[in-house]
This record gives sequence, structure tokens and C-alpha cells, in this order.
Amino acid sequence: MLPLTALPPTPPAETRPAPPTAAELADRLLEAYDWGLPLPAAPRGSGTPAFRWLRAAATSDLQQGLANPFPPGPAHREAEALRALFREPQGRLAGRLAALSLKQPGTALALWRWGKARMREGRFTPDLRRIWEDRLLAEGPALTRGYALRHALCWALADQDEARFASLKARADATADPILAQFQRLFGLLGGPSPVLRLWTLPALDYQDVRLDQLGAARLWVLPAEEGPLPELPPEVAWIIPSLHAGLDDRSANLPSGLMDEARALASRLQAEGRTARYVPTRAAFEDLGLAWFPILIELDGQGYIKAVRMGDAAPARP
Repeated sequence: MLPLTALPPTPPAETRPAPPTAAELADRLLEAYDWGLPLPAAPRGSGTPAFRWLRAAATSDLQQGLANPFPPGPAHREAEALRALFREPQGRLAGRLAALSLKQPGTALALWRWGKARMREGRFTPDLRRIWEDRLLAEGPALTRGYALRHALCWALADQDEARFASLKARADATADPILAQFQRLFGLLGGPSPVLRLWTLPALDYQDVRLDQLGAARLWVLPAEEGPLPELPPEVAWIIPSLHAGLDDRSANLPSGLMDEARALASRLQAEGRTARYVPTRAAFEDLGLAWFPILIELDGQGYIKAVRMGDAAPARP
């Protein structure tokens, strides 16, 4: 009799991950867009028109228009309404904006990019700007709603419009609490004395604990120094340069090697052009005040009190 042997185990059934849903595909593209990464390619299948619409919204020259990829139906009508909005004269935009559906993430992203371009060109009145912001706040993916909230808050601060801030705060959900707290602190700075910050002089590389009004300028421009030519600034503007690698304790009296290398490189560039500036090796000091998005233009009155703050989306291209 032959000995009994155990049967070989049954191999596990081959499993393949389920294809991503349309919502997951949209989230991946929006995340890549937000981080400035290459956008994923369009998949095959029934979700392709919505994905193509979203990808075109992220990459196309909107002045050249967007092709409508949808078959007849609600999504097609939404895309056509957006295309019509882009062709409307200024006087008819308010009604079109208020009625526009943003069920498709691509519609919301295209509307955001279109409005940002009009803002840069100075083509939005304050009323139209608020209507555009409110439409984006009311519907669409979390990314564009977040962009719109940041934009609206930056402009409420620039306009010193406490009623607008209260309105935005009332409609926001709990996820917006951190950004609302930042702007609450900034509104509290308006009309008050300048805060004290630890700044390092450039090119001398000495640190000083100074109030902003002690820098000898009525306007302060807060912006990291990137590669390329240094920005041209009016003589009445003091330049404060936050570190690109900020992480130091804002009360430290010494710069570690990496930040010292950055500071010395900045000092050499400024010295070569006969310029001066102040260097901040940490962003924590600014963030504690609510100053979180560069560029930032701070204006002081004759007594050194903070007269105005224009930050992020509401900051001018040049001081």
C-alpha cells in the first residue's frame, strides 16, 4: 500500500485591485495640481469625459476656450454654461456666476483659474469678486472651496472688512477653524503697535530684536528671495526675507550651518548690488501672528502702528 501524502495546498485566487472610481481619479488629479506635480493621464471607461474635462480645466489656456467632452445631459449643460460665462460681457457676469452649476470638479477648477486671471488683470469689481468667491465656496471639490476661502479671507483682511470676515466665518465648517484663527489674529493687529521680531541684518548678519516700525520704512515687503535677479523695491520699502528652509527657534541667537549658508549666500547677493534687507530664519514668528502666505505687504502709519496688511491672494505683484 502506498503511503498517504498531503494534497498540495490550493493556490490563492488571483485578486486584482478594483479600478479607481471617478471620484478617486478626480482627487488624484486635484492633489497633483495642488502640489504642482505631473497630472495623471486620462483613464479609459465611462468616467473619461469628466476626467478629460477636469484635466483640461487644470492645463488649458482658458482664453482659448474649453472643448465640451460630455454627451447630452446635465454635465454637458453645465460645461456649456461655463463656456458661455467665459464669453459674457462684464455687466452680465453676476447673474451667470450665481446660476452656474459646479457639480463637475472640472467646472469648479476652471472657474477658479478664470477668476484668478481676471483678478490679476484688475477686471473684477469688488462685488463681482465676492460673487465669484461665494459661488466657489458654495459648491465643488474641497480644493477649490479651500482656495476660495483663502482668497476671500485675504481680501477681507486687505479691505479691513470685518462684516465680510464674519460672514465667511459663519458659513465655514470646523475644518476651517485653523485658517480662521489666523485671520482673527491679523484683524487684531490692525491699528495696533508693531510686533517685535528677531531679524538678522543683511549683509552684516547681526541679529536684532526690533519692532517693525524701527526698520525705518513705512512699508514692509515680506517675501523669500528666489533664484534670479533680486526684486526692485522702492526706497521707502524694507525687505524682510523669510528662509526657504525655515525651522529655527525664532528666539535663537545662532544660525545652524544650513541656515548660515543660506544667509551668507543672500548677504553676498545683496552686497554685490549695494542692497540691504532683513533675514528671518524661521516662519514660526510670522505664523504666530497669522502671516502665513507670501508675499505680504505691511503698511505702517505715522506712529508706527499697523495700518494695513495685504497678504497672499490680496498682495500686489510689487509693493
